[in-house]
Amino acid sequence: MGTEFPMKTLNRSALKTKKDLPYFEIPEIASLGWIEHGFLTRKGGVSLPPYESLNLSNDNGDGDEQVFQNRVRVATTFGFESNRLVLLNQMHQDKILLVREPIETIDLRLEYDALITDTPNTFLGIRTADCLPVFIVDQKRNVIAAVHAGRQGTALHITAKVLRKMGEAFGCQPHDFLIAMGPSIGPCCYEIDKKVFLPEWNPFATSRGDGKWMLDLGRINITQMEGEGIKRGQISWINLCTCCHDALFFSYRREGRTGRQLSFIGIV
Repeated sequence: MGTEFPMKTLNRSALKTKKDLPYFEIPEIASLGWIEHGFLTRKGGVSLPPYESLNLSNDNGDGDEQVFQNRVRVATTFGFESNRLVLLNQMHQDKILLVREPIETIDLRLEYDALITDTPNTFLGIRTADCLPVFIVDQKRNVIAAVHAGRQGTALHITAKVLRKMGEAFGCQPHDFLIAMGPSIGPCCYEIDKKVFLPEWNPFATSRGDGKWMLDLGRINITQMEGEGIKRGQISWINLCTCCHDALFFSYRREGRTGRQLSFIGIV
């Protein structure tokens, strides 16, 4: 019987900077050599309050020109063309897009919440302001995925479905995966009520009484991935609450009208 290695947890001390853009990366993924990735913060862009400053969403009231400049700034900093960044019209559902060839998506409205590709020069982007961004990397078959796992996507087991889809479409096996979970709202700040609470979430929730719970989205997704054969030692987690760390991250729960930070991963 093999040894179970602990999950790798990163904190604020792991924050790096490239050309004035702060970001987090996962050392095990960076060391592969064929992937560029980053979990970005709200810092380093040109958007004005309340979208200050590296907002990547056109759907929250920020100006198109500011969002475009932020997109170009990210691409230039990390060495790819901005039109190779695939961004979704995230729907809080469980639809998965397979990207089989490079596509330009600046003017497309792709209504999905996860992307999978084995195509070089294709960068998969997830935009969040409390939801959980998840990257999945098959080290053997050079396949990657990016997942937007909010409460509704988590209820639909979207991360587990992406793992299964990677197996069906590319022959990926659970033991070949590396998983990276980015910052999201933590159980310290994420309160939900009985209208949306699921009984299966009981082990990951703390009751506050009156039909309200504090919920741990990250732990729910970890358990769902374990159900697909993922071991804790394959997972790295930037375990920072977006609602608590107001200087680093946008948070819809904290701010309401605010921007969206980008997490991206691509095959170079």
